Amino acid sequence: MSGSLSRRWNLGPPAETTTSDEPDGTALLSDHAALQHDTSAADLSLAPRSSLQLLSPLHYQAGYQYPLLVWLHSAGHNERQIEQVMPYISTRNYVGLGVRAPRATDVRGFGFDWSTNPGAAAKACEHVCLAIEQAQAAFSVHPDRIILAGYGSGAAMACQVALLHSDRFAGVVRAGGEFPSSGDAALDFKRLRARRLPMLWLQAANGVDDEPQTLARDISMAQMIRAQVEIRQYQDDDVMNTTALKDIDRWCFDKIISPRPDATRVGDSVVDDADRTMVGFSSN
Repeated sequence: MSGSLSRRWNLGPPAETTTSDEPDGTALLSDHAALQHDTSAADLSLAPRSSLQLLSPLHYQAGYQYPLLVWLHSAGHNERQIEQVMPYISTRNYVGLGVRAPRATDVRGFGFDWSTNPGAAAKACEHVCLAIEQAQAAFSVHPDRIILAGYGSGAAMACQVALLHSDRFAGVVRAGGEFPSSGDAALDFKRLRARRLPMLWLQAANGVDDEPQTLARDISMAQMIRAQVEIRQYQDDDVMNTTALKDIDRWCFDKIISPRPDATRVGDSVVDDADRTMVGFSSN
């Protein structure tokens, strides 16, 4: 992984990049370290604001407007999860932005999650939009190529934020997680039908997020808002594998960065790639 890909957020201009060996796409990003949630803690309070992790693309060029990939992490992790997924998406093609969820899940301060309480999506929108503004201030970002992506609970929140601010995002990537229901009164269905938001859904064929009835409900909801959805399923128990992450880059190019004149439809395909490797995450 390039050292330039792990830069903490600062208010100055991007520093000169240094390079090192990039991952070969077959090894684990890191050993998975499951968080031990302290359910006996008296107060797992809300963080006052989301922290950010901003990643510079390899060989950054200020004269080029980069797509911005905004990553919402899964439960029990934090904004630094983007450091572990970006090398398998692309080290060169995007400015990467990780946003920390506001609800702490452990007393050590490493794990966070996205709240499901009323008003949580609106609060997440504030955090995400503020983070995007800061990324745009630091890097050359194409305003029409901002992609919102997430994993697990972060995928569910990414969908909610994208549906509430569909004109702000060029597309949304959902890796697992749940799709918002049609009962959300905050959604502007007329605007969403006109927008036809591009979406990529990544799901594990044997995973808990790929229950047939739930998937059918989600597809019906996508059809209701006329979203342009592509569904990709993987023969695993969990969607987080190297093939799925690389598919994010391919989809972004085909759909957003260099669109192909393919007919848009809600469809699915099952991907069985022998070279894929499951990805684990370190919580810190």
